[in-house]
Amino acid sequence: MCIGNEPKAPEIQYVGPSDADIRRSEQSLEQYRTQMGQQQQQFQSQLQTQIDAANAETAALQSQYEDDLASMNDANAAANAKTAAGYDAANQETAAGYASDTSSAAALAAAEMASYSTSAQQTEIPEGAQTTAANTDKKKPKKSLKISTAGTANQAGSGLNIGV
Repeated sequence: MCIGNEPKAPEIQYVGPSDADIRRSEQSLEQYRTQMGQQQQQFQSQLQTQIDAANAETAALQSQYEDDLASMNDANAAANAKTAAGYDAANQETAAGYASDTSSAAALAAAEMASYSTSAQQTEIPEGAQTTAANTDKKKPKKSLKISTAGTANQAGSGLNIGV
C-alpha cells in the first residue's frame, strides 16, 4: 500500500488531427461535392439530349408508318375495286353468253385475290430438310460382373469387418 500518496486522477490529453488537417479534409469534401454536382449535371444534360433525339426519331418513324399504312390501304382499296370490277365484268359477260371470256376474267380475279390472301397448310417435309428426332437409348452391353452371395452366411454381424 501506498501510504501518504493520494491517488491522482489520470491526465486526459486530446490526440487527434490538427485544425489544419480538419480544414484540408473539409476542403477536399467540398471539392468532391462540387465535382459530383458538375458530373451529374453533365450526365443529365446528355441523357436529356439522347431522350429528345429518341423521341424525335420515334415521331418520324410513327409518321412514316402512318404514311405507309395509308398508302397500303389505298393500294388495297384500288385492288379491291379492280377485283370487284373484274367480278362485275365476269358476271355481265356470263349473262351475255361469253363463257370462254368469263372463265379467263374469273381466273384473273381469283389470281389477284390470291395474291392478297394467305393460307397456312401442313405440307410434306421436303427432301433433304433437316428435322429433329427423339433421342434413342444406345444398346449397352449387359454387365458381366456378378457378386455371389452364396459364400456369406446370413448371420448377425456377417457383413461387418470388426477387428477384434
